[in-house]
Amino acid sequence: METNPRVSAQKPQHGSRSRLQVRDLVLAALLAAVGGVLSTYIGYIGNLINRLFGVPFGAGQLIAGLHIIWPLLARALTRRFGSGTLTGAAKGLVEFLSGGTHGVVIVVISLIEGLIVDVGMSLTKRPRLSIMLVVGGLASASNVFLFQALYFSGISMGFIWFMAGLAAVSGAVLGGMLSWDLLRLLRKSNLVAEVVPEPISHTDRTTSARSWLQPRIRIWIRNSMTIAAVLALLAGAVYYYTEVADPFSAAGTLRVSGAVAELTEFRYEEWLDAEVTITTEMQGSLSYIPPRPYTGVPIALVLEAVHPNEDATEVVVTSSDGYQKSFDLQTLRSNREVILVLEDQELNLVAAGFDGSYWVKQVSRIVVR
Repeated sequence: METNPRVSAQKPQHGSRSRLQVRDLVLAALLAAVGGVLSTYIGYIGNLINRLFGVPFGAGQLIAGLHIIWPLLARALTRRFGSGTLTGAAKGLVEFLSGGTHGVVIVVISLIEGLIVDVGMSLTKRPRLSIMLVVGGLASASNVFLFQALYFSGISMGFIWFMAGLAAVSGAVLGGMLSWDLLRLLRKSNLVAEVVPEPISHTDRTTSARSWLQPRIRIWIRNSMTIAAVLALLAGAVYYYTEVADPFSAAGTLRVSGAVAELTEFRYEEWLDAEVTITTEMQGSLSYIPPRPYTGVPIALVLEAVHPNEDATEVVVTSSDGYQKSFDLQTLRSNREVILVLEDQELNLVAAGFDGSYWVKQVSRIVVR
């Protein structure tokens, strides 16, 4: 009796169901190579999106889901645990070697994204759209928290959660939905076959109804997620421009607000008579600047001008990229060597005697709490 060579060739050998075969390794390598090269250019596109929206980072998470397609597709095609992790790690290595913007750390981030794909997809025996949407969203959002742990310490959690939400929506739509459509396209074109043939357990009428409903369900999901992405972007824009940066402020200006008697807009040009010059060094955990002179306005004088409330205890200095550092109010009031310096039309905080993480660049707001 003759057998169908296309289907029988895909059946795993006895006892090898959980092991990656040569075919799986080749498939993972191909997807990783394509994904790694494309991810390099996706990273640059993300930077362009940030510039378009006028933010240092965050808006690029709109296309973060494109990085998740490859481990998702590898896991869905092979149905073996480890294929997603292997594809993610290899993709990160290719992205690093092809000039990615994030350096060698992208290898670790891509590996963890692939591991999340493996764990999530192991919850079902067959690839399902709902699972791929959720897994794509979680894997895509993970990069935000990993970058926060590595680089973004000091950024407000509200901004972090906004970026994670944006990445999750992108991961579901551009990662989960697109990889699902690619999987179906590959199967319809007979380029790949089912690992295990689908059992026929429904009547023709039920099958016909399902085939009628599925396209409409996918359209509804895609439209819902598009609307969610737009709403998340609008919410993030409102938060960014009301709590982080002022798009209408002139160079060398910032807003001082919070628990103060008088709200004020600090304009450096109006404080030239209060300038002092100090010589100090910046010692951070990852960087060091040797001693040199800095000329600026003591933040203590600015605080005196706004008259903080009696119950105020801290001062939060915020950068235009969302980075924040909190200082004790009384410490700043008695310290004349924490100064605002105007360099290249941007206000930077030079905090002599403090760790380098307290030297905030591109200061946009000072809030007294």
